[in-house]
Amino acid sequence: MVKISSITSLGFLVMIVSSRFVAISRDWKEIILVVSGLVIVILSFLIRKELHKVIRIVHGVEEDKTDTYVENNPQ
Repeated sequence: MVKISSITSLGFLVMIVSSRFVAISRDWKEIILVVSGLVIVILSFLIRKELHKVIRIVHGVEEDKTDTYVENNPQ
């Protein structure tokens, strides 16, 4: 839940910083926007990984699944 809230707050930060009414120099705006974008990407990958794990648990798929091959030789 913290990750989702972080993405929402970063979205608001991007919205506020990118507006022309904020008196921040252009260089600082670019730095803030790039860092915020990178953090959003990292958080979205973490959320995707968690969601994938939860879906596997819900569907009953084991974490480590191994395939084995057995050859039957009738005697």
